[in-house]
Amino acid sequence: MNYVIVNKPNWKIFHITPHLGGGVGSVLLNYLTYEKYHCKKYNHAIITLDYANDYAHNICSKNNIKLYQNLHNNPEKILSLIESADIILFHYWNHPLLYEFIIKNPLPSSRVIFWAHTSGLFAPNIFTSKIIDYSDKFIFTTSISHCAKEVTDYKNKQKFKTIFSTGGVEKFLKITPKPHSGFNIGYIGTVDYVKLHPAFLQICSKIDIPSAKFIVIGGDKDKKIKKQYENLNIDKQILFTGKIQDITDYLTLFDVFGYPLNPNHYGTAEQVLQEAMAAGVVPVVLANKVEKSIIKHFETGLIANSLEEYVKYIKKLYYEPELKIELSKKCKEYAKRNFSIKKLSEEWDKIFTEVLGYNKKIHKYSTKMNWEAYEIFLESLGEYKQPFVLYLDKNEKNKLIQLLKKPEWQSESKGTPKQYLKFIPDINLERICKLYAKE
Repeated sequence: MNYVIVNKPNWKIFHITPHLGGGVGSVLLNYLTYEKYHCKKYNHAIITLDYANDYAHNICSKNNIKLYQNLHNNPEKILSLIESADIILFHYWNHPLLYEFIIKNPLPSSRVIFWAHTSGLFAPNIFTSKIIDYSDKFIFTTSISHCAKEVTDYKNKQKFKTIFSTGGVEKFLKITPKPHSGFNIGYIGTVDYVKLHPAFLQICSKIDIPSAKFIVIGGDKDKKIKKQYENLNIDKQILFTGKIQDITDYLTLFDVFGYPLNPNHYGTAEQVLQEAMAAGVVPVVLANKVEKSIIKHFETGLIANSLEEYVKYIKKLYYEPELKIELSKKCKEYAKRNFSIKKLSEEWDKIFTEVLGYNKKIHKYSTKMNWEAYEIFLESLGEYKQPFVLYLDKNEKNKLIQLLKKPEWQSESKGTPKQYLKFIPDINLERICKLYAKE
């Protein structure tokens, strides 16, 4: 790598993200707001390929953060902005608009960083060797990403670094519990089995605590969750609130943070888990790699090795209030030490300083000119594309039907064929999506 020595105030950094909202959005906006008032070294702006939600608009407007939104149909505009930037930071996960832009549009001379907001451990939310090659620096949001096959196989380990993702927890540290009746077990996040454990509702039905109430905060229920919810007849035990912009009031009412996730979920730093810990709401989780990297068992939460143990630990916190109080205190202390925007900003400053020393260069995904939508989808899967190729080329569908039954392939988003078909329609993607009706 060639280095140049440069001195310049207000380096221009453009963040390119598929959309601006949700967990990644809150992390980015909180970081940029902090930077605006505490660090005068960088001039940040945001480009979204799809939408920016109302909350993001308000934050950007209030803090004078430049926002260029919904530019997926205007790649020329994006390329002109890239040309004027000192660093391009792609907020990466498997999204059709992001892959389409990268594959179809060679970048002008630039310095390119990727910040991966998925662990890379499970398809379709993986890294590929080509996307790693494309970057000058590839940053993880969790240390467990170093275990991804594409990372362990990659020769230039100097390209990788981990910056734990956080939106900051300062306001959550101020939360104190409010008196309430019953025992509230809270969940905040995606209400979809691509993230939640597929047995979530059955688990809830087995936690026989007097006056137990499950409060589930998130978007619309996945259709499978809806069906199971109706069949189990547990409407008096579970409250689905839908999306809530400000969760602080609910955190004052939670006794426990019940967070049983799909073993193959795509998450990394789990912002809501950080916020619950900062509020002193003790988390109970399953022994997935991500959760184990954040929580210390019997110190800052409880980690269950089975669904039965998960139920046991929820009940333990109900019947042993002294333990809950002790763990709650340790949660707050740990969150205060480890989940700060200041720490995040300092770590990014080191990366930016390093990358600003690189010479700009052309970034080109491929020499191929005309990409079909289904080919872009296959590229996003790297070596995991084989079942799709066999189906499209030889009509071998049995393995693919079995694959599509898995929760991580069922989502309407998260890099599935359904999401690719929604954004970049294609006859071969339609053919793949028809198999969902047969699974």
